[in-house]
Amino acid sequence: MLLLLAATSFAASLDNLEIGGPWGSPTSTDGTAGWWQPAGFAVGKGTRVDLEFAYEDATITFDRDDPKGGADTYTLSGLPPYFGLASEVGKVGPGKLGVGLVFALPFIRGGTEVTPPGSGHYHMIDGDSKAMWIGAGVAYDVQNIVSFGVTGALVHSTWAAVVDQDTLPDLRAAIIEQGGEPFMQAYTDEDLENPDYSAHLDFGGESGGLGGNGELSDDTFSFAAGILVHPNDRFAVGVTYVHDAVIENTGPVTIDFKCPPDTDVLGRQIASSHGVCDTTVSGDGYVGYTLPRRVNFGVMVKPVENLRLEAMGGWVQWSEYEDFHIKVSNTDVVGGTDAATEEAKALVEQTRDWARANQDSFWVALDGKVQVGKRWTFGARYWFDKAAVPDEALSTNNWDADEHIVSGLLAYRPVKFLQIGLSYTHHFVGERDVNNSQFANTLEITGADDRYRYPHGNGVYNGSIDRIGLQLRGNFGEDGAAKGGKGGKKD
Repeated sequence: MLLLLAATSFAASLDNLEIGGPWGSPTSTDGTAGWWQPAGFAVGKGTRVDLEFAYEDATITFDRDDPKGGADTYTLSGLPPYFGLASEVGKVGPGKLGVGLVFALPFIRGGTEVTPPGSGHYHMIDGDSKAMWIGAGVAYDVQNIVSFGVTGALVHSTWAAVVDQDTLPDLRAAIIEQGGEPFMQAYTDEDLENPDYSAHLDFGGESGGLGGNGELSDDTFSFAAGILVHPNDRFAVGVTYVHDAVIENTGPVTIDFKCPPDTDVLGRQIASSHGVCDTTVSGDGYVGYTLPRRVNFGVMVKPVENLRLEAMGGWVQWSEYEDFHIKVSNTDVVGGTDAATEEAKALVEQTRDWARANQDSFWVALDGKVQVGKRWTFGARYWFDKAAVPDEALSTNNWDADEHIVSGLLAYRPVKFLQIGLSYTHHFVGERDVNNSQFANTLEITGADDRYRYPHGNGVYNGSIDRIGLQLRGNFGEDGAAKGGKGGKKD
C-alpha cells in the first residue's frame, strides 16, 4: 500500500522537509527516528510506531519573457506516505540496544503542464522524480546519557519526463556540414521553438511512468548516522548525517520527430536522409545525477513538563545535484529507410548534460508542542528553507524558491497507546524574477555551453504549496506514549 501511494505521488519541486510530518526532528526518539535521528531507536521504551498519510497540492506559474514569451502553469498533487518504527531490544553491557525501520520519500520533484504546449514546454510538459528510502537501523544508548545510531537504506529512484526539444540548430548544422549553406533557407533565431522543427521526448512518460510502459528507475544505497545527547528528561541535542546517493536511472525512451514543412525543401530533404523526418525512435534511456548529503541538528528543551520546544536546522550539499547526465542507446527506428535508420541511430545515440547547477543550501526551524491534559496536544512549527537553484539555472523543470513555511498540529489520544494527529502546512513561496538566464538556445551551436543549450528561462516564477497530514502514532510497551521527554515519552 505504501509503495502504491509513493508511486502515484507528486510534490513540489523542492526538498521534501516534512518527513514524518510535524513529529520528525533531529532529536526524535519515536517512529520518525529512522530518517531524522537513528540514535533515537535506543532512547525509549516499548515499540514506537509512526504512520502518516499526507495530501500535497501545489501550483507553479511561469510568465516567460520574450522572445517566445507567455504564461504557463504547472500543477502538482499526491499522497506521499511515511512509516517508521523504533523499538528497544534490551540491556547490552552498560547500555541499551534499539532497532528501527523506515519508509520515506525525502526527494520528490515534478509537475504537469496544465495547458500544453505552454511557454515552458521545452523544459517540461510532464515530469516525476522520486527517491524512496526503505531502511533499517540499530542504535546503542550509553548510560541513558548519549546514544549512537545508524540507518542503512535501499534508495529506490524513479524518473519520468515528457518534454519537447528544438531540432532546428542540429538541422542547420547538418545542412552546413553537407555543403548546403548556399541553398539553405535563411533561418534566424526567430525560427526557434517552431513545432515543425521539434522532437517529442518521452522518458517513461506519456507512454511510460506517467501512464504507460514504465519509468526509468534505479536502486542504490545510502545511510544516516546520528548522535543524541540526552542527560535528562528536559534537554537533548541531536546531530544526524545523511549520506548522498548516486542515481543512475535506466528505462524506456521514445522520441517522435516532426518533419520540416514542405516549403523548406532542403531542410526536409536533410531531415529525411538523417532518418528524423516523421519517424519514431525507441530505445534505452539513462538519466544520472547525485542526490545531496546533509547534516541536520536540533536542540530540544522542556521548560515545563507539558511544553516541548526545539530549534533545528540543516545544511544540504545541493551542489552535488549539478547536472542530468542523459544517454540514449540500443535504438530502434520506425518510419525511415535502412540508410536513414543508421543515420538516425548515430544522431540519437549520444550523451548530453542538462544543467541543474544547484548550490549548497540550508534550512532552519522552530517547533513547539504543548500537551493539555492527558489527551490533547497542540503544536506549531515555522521553517525557513533557502533556495538552492540560482537565477541563471532556474527553469520550469529546475524550480526552487526561498520559502517561509508554517504548520499547525492538533492531536488526540483516545487510549494511552494510540495518538491521532491532524496537521496543516502552508508554504509562503518567494517570487523569482529572472533576467539573467544562462539557458540559451541558439542556431550557433558553438555559441552556448552544451549544458545550457536549451530555451531561456527568463521571466517571473511564482508558486504555492499546501499540505494536510494525518498521523497515527502508537507506543506498545512500558510507559506507553502519553508523556513527553526522554525515554520515548514524547508528547
